[in-house]
Amino acid sequence: MQLKFLDTLRKNKMRYISLVAGFFLFVAPFALFSRLVYFAIGNVADPTLHTICLRMPIDWMFSGRYYSLIGSVSAAFVIGVILLSFFLGPVFCGWLCPVGAVSEGLSRVIPLPSKFRLKIKDPKVTRGLRYGFLAGFIAVSVFAGFKIFGDQISSVCCRYCASATLQNLVDAAFGNATALEYWHTGGIMVLIGWLIIGGVLMFGGRGWCLFFCPLGAMSNLAHKAGSKLGMYRTEYDKTKCTDCNSCKEMCPMWAINDDKSIETTLCINCKECVNRCPKGAYSMRWGRKKDAGVAQQN
Repeated sequence: MQLKFLDTLRKNKMRYISLVAGFFLFVAPFALFSRLVYFAIGNVADPTLHTICLRMPIDWMFSGRYYSLIGSVSAAFVIGVILLSFFLGPVFCGWLCPVGAVSEGLSRVIPLPSKFRLKIKDPKVTRGLRYGFLAGFIAVSVFAGFKIFGDQISSVCCRYCASATLQNLVDAAFGNATALEYWHTGGIMVLIGWLIIGGVLMFGGRGWCLFFCPLGAMSNLAHKAGSKLGMYRTEYDKTKCTDCNSCKEMCPMWAINDDKSIETTLCINCKECVNRCPKGAYSMRWGRKKDAGVAQQN
């Protein structure tokens, strides 16, 4: 197990270096990216992971609070991530997001046998659950924002936020013990769902990313549209495949179908399949023209 983990690090080392960099770029007390943005706009506040909130701007979009988007660093970041996903795929999710990186890292480090890990074998089922939650998230935003049911429904953003949980844990680790006071039922549920069930116990360690991150889901929708127009994507050449299933064993987003084609609404262009396949059946491509034998993406 340890040798397999080290081999994974070696073959896709640039991605793991990038994920570590993402932690320092977005999570306080470092938050180097956010500090640079705050410096550029003259904001004297201390940036945290909340500076690039991955959920509230999406809530604002669908709840009618468009005024909140104006001048918001987090809104600009979220919109930028979605637009970037159209051209390059969900690279923030696969290469920089600290929330996904921590849970995936735990899954890879802890030597739990595969037979004890949770996984949905059919990517179409995973896709249905993922976008079903996104639809529910949007519905709650609409109901709460436009008070369709009065004040009986409120936002599900801050109370159930993996980013907030991660920032609290890091703050506590760096000496701010008061950060641990910010615990409630929602926070405990997130900790268990994000790190324990979605991280340690789930194959690939990205259960939160798969099912509960609206930015990730919207980024993949943008990637789906972009890939159809020839933007950067992962493709599979069936003529090179020996059906060894190494790709499915390494994909953290369960994005590879039984016929080894890529489910674009799940794929984060992490290149795990590209670097793992012994025969080079997967590659990163631009352009709409496909070589003979290259399978269409779903």
